[in-house]
Amino acid sequence: MAASGERGTLGSGGSTEEVKQIEKEDLVLTSKNQTERLTSPSSSYFNLNPFEVLQIDPEVTDEEIKKRFWQLSILVK
Repeated sequence: MAASGERGTLGSGGSTEEVKQIEKEDLVLTSKNQTERLTSPSSSYFNLNPFEVLQIDPEVTDEEIKKRFWQLSILVK
């Protein structure tokens, strides 16, 4: 694994195990640490599709998008 604060890119061939490992490592990060990690110049994002992030269909209404965003945002302190 890369040094603390660095991550390899997770390409289209990325495995579920890789994602689980990243999620496990992220459990110990505070909201501030998580924000700093995601906005650092060396950060690599592996999912920039907002519909996948929100786990919703692209055909949903704006109200449904807002509702789902709110549901997920309360999980982040």
